[in-house]
Amino acid sequence: MQHKVIVNTKRELFPTAEDLYGLFFEDINRAGDGGMYPEMIRNRSFEDSLVPAGCTTDAEQKIYVNRGGWPGAFNHGEGMDDWAEKVPYTEIPGWYSENADMKLDQTDTLNEKRACALEVCFKPSGKIWNIGYAGVPIRTGEHADFYLFVKTEAEFCLKVSLEDAAGRVYAAEEKEIMPAEAYQRIDYRLTADGECFDGRLVLTADREVQILIGFTSLMPADTYMGHGLRKDLVEMLAGLHPKFMRFPGGCIVEGLSKETAMRFSNTIGPVWERPSHQLMWHYRTTNGLGFHEYLQLCEDLQIAAMYVCNCGMTCQARCSELFEPDLVQEYLQEALDAIEYATGSAETKFGAIRAKMGHPEPFALKYVEIGNENWGPAYEERYQLFYETIKARYPELILISNAHTEKKGLPTEYADEHYYSAPEFFLENDTMFDRYDRQGPKIFLGEYAVNGGKTIASMECAMAEAVFLTGVEKNQDIVKLSAYAPLFQNSDYTAWKPNLIVFDNHQVYGIPSYHVISLFGKYRGAQVVETRTETEYRPPRYQGIPGILCEKPGLRMKNVKINGEAAAISRTIYGDWEESDGVYTMKRGENRHAFTGKSDAWNQAFAAFMNRRRRPQGMPDIHDFMWVTFGQTDLEAYTFEADLKFDAENAVTMSIWNFHPDTDAGCSEPRDTDWNLQSVRNQIWRIENGEGATEFRPFFNSDRPQPKRVQLQIDYTKFNHYKIVAKPGSYACYINGELVQEKKLAVHPLIYAAASTEKEQVLLKLINVSENSVETEVELDCDILPKVRMETIAAALDAVNDMENKERVAAREQVLENGGRRFTVELAPHSVNVLAAVKR
Repeated sequence: MQHKVIVNTKRELFPTAEDLYGLFFEDINRAGDGGMYPEMIRNRSFEDSLVPAGCTTDAEQKIYVNRGGWPGAFNHGEGMDDWAEKVPYTEIPGWYSENADMKLDQTDTLNEKRACALEVCFKPSGKIWNIGYAGVPIRTGEHADFYLFVKTEAEFCLKVSLEDAAGRVYAAEEKEIMPAEAYQRIDYRLTADGECFDGRLVLTADREVQILIGFTSLMPADTYMGHGLRKDLVEMLAGLHPKFMRFPGGCIVEGLSKETAMRFSNTIGPVWERPSHQLMWHYRTTNGLGFHEYLQLCEDLQIAAMYVCNCGMTCQARCSELFEPDLVQEYLQEALDAIEYATGSAETKFGAIRAKMGHPEPFALKYVEIGNENWGPAYEERYQLFYETIKARYPELILISNAHTEKKGLPTEYADEHYYSAPEFFLENDTMFDRYDRQGPKIFLGEYAVNGGKTIASMECAMAEAVFLTGVEKNQDIVKLSAYAPLFQNSDYTAWKPNLIVFDNHQVYGIPSYHVISLFGKYRGAQVVETRTETEYRPPRYQGIPGILCEKPGLRMKNVKINGEAAAISRTIYGDWEESDGVYTMKRGENRHAFTGKSDAWNQAFAAFMNRRRRPQGMPDIHDFMWVTFGQTDLEAYTFEADLKFDAENAVTMSIWNFHPDTDAGCSEPRDTDWNLQSVRNQIWRIENGEGATEFRPFFNSDRPQPKRVQLQIDYTKFNHYKIVAKPGSYACYINGELVQEKKLAVHPLIYAAASTEKEQVLLKLINVSENSVETEVELDCDILPKVRMETIAAALDAVNDMENKERVAAREQVLENGGRRFTVELAPHSVNVLAAVKR
């Protein structure tokens, strides 16, 4: 087939969205302290081992559990199990000693915001050291600034050095410490004469002495624009050509308890006066990367700031707590104070605090999002309160809702939508926003990523996301903002995969998706213009095995066959069954699924938490399902049939193309390594009360429409013969030999396109999802110069970037010499391409 893309530059549809491509920052995977905020001392405030507020721990402190029963990894403050396993145990996480005794003092702290201090009793030749974030990075000739607040009753000399594990000293400075009744700050400048990325910071006393240390810090002297952030990570952000940043989250905004919800007031002022608090991603932050630093970064990058405030509720996915009215009012005031800090004059209360921090002029705050991933009546009540109060005082701000609250009659300017799914979802939904009501709210694509399927952080994921983004680009009249999520991953402290930018304590790379977003952000244009594509269409390719699921016991089945051959049960996913005279009867069974891969305490607590969770909309608990599969071989085309007898109110699902992707995407919480409702991907035919549906019933998102149902003629008093005929691109459903429903999978084109113009430039984005190179004709309604710049990202579907091959998948530039009203371009297999042409 001849592939063709027609670009009508004279048919301007609407202006491009000013802030379409942006950033979503959340402190996850140690993205803050030890990451973009380049503090090199881990547990600089000595508070990591404190039990998170509002939580309890098990006897061995392996986990913490919030009041609703949600458990997280704790490991005495080391965080995730695999993080703790990498380092020797110590009572004070990150800190070790030799000829010195250490313990926490919670009575004589640096200030009222500090929960504890470190008491150190140095013996002769005594020393303590900190191992940083998987090592303290030391580079030849680079300066690092260290300070500590110390209290002592005796004069002594304190040596501070950067060393490796063998004791080789790369930098050192000594200072006399004089006795004082109060804490005093002592500063050091350390300049390294060698390189070591597994270093440590060492404090050595020249005599026997007892001291209290109230706070410490070791930061590189050279930071981005001198504003305290890690240069290479911020430069990676700049490389995305962003237009806004959403901060501070994410789930950390809500917190895992009322006490750990984010408060603006805890993120400003001198860092040693900012309280630390436990994040739900299994570690404590000292909030070094606070509200001021966020705003300064947005200013440095010349992008719009978007602040996310807590609206009076904790994370709804983790047994939410609703704040009492008085506390809701406190958080409303926190939001108002944050806005004043950002935008108020230096004469206002919080504007004056900002000025004292070195920025007398207001920052440019443009967006405020009310809550994060909140929904339901409790959210709607709080959203309305926050919206009306903030809008009355700051009418110029654009306010964002977590849900389509306009459907509840509430004022809604922007609605935040999140999409995490497999590649096929993104391939099949490039036209999703075509159907949106143009009179409704604008859309903020606040979080999206391919986090399922057979690969993650790969070319396949980047290509599928690029397809989705062409649909976004063609709907910029309603989709105004977008951000991939999450943004950062410290490879030594991973709690979620995939993430856009991966780093350790001295290097960084972007996954393939990073390079696609960078390319799309680079070539924006001013006007979206019409494109039409003539290309081949294909359905997604599914392979798997057939199955039967029921939601109440009593389903009976016999004469089960695959392609005419008798088939036995190959896997019992949920429930149990008994067989008599060739008839299988489904019944409830013991929970056969064990959570694994973490500490026993975490596995067991997580299992208890999951078993307590209830499905909304009347869905049964997960452990109430009964689900079996048949056969062992994944098939694309097959006929599955069985004689079934069940009650009308027992929802029965014939599951088609069941398969279990072997990826480790998503939260690094305990895993059910066996097949389960969340991990198995398939298509379905669901029958309940005489009606059939071939669409998934939404479990969580009440904004999604319920699936269409078809009335079926079923005699429930007897066995009926049910048959599924699956073939590439479709499956047909039969009862007693009669075709009753058919599902044709959404087909997708091999070539996707989106175009824009700016002055004399024509910008064309082309994506080839085929496994073959495709010669494509481009037809324009204007003359262009012969030379056309073309940037291409192309690789095998499973290709990934890593520390050894940071740009294995990245844009490569070439110049075409055949530009004109009609010209051909060869699109590489599995490629994302941008063509930039100049009009004559």
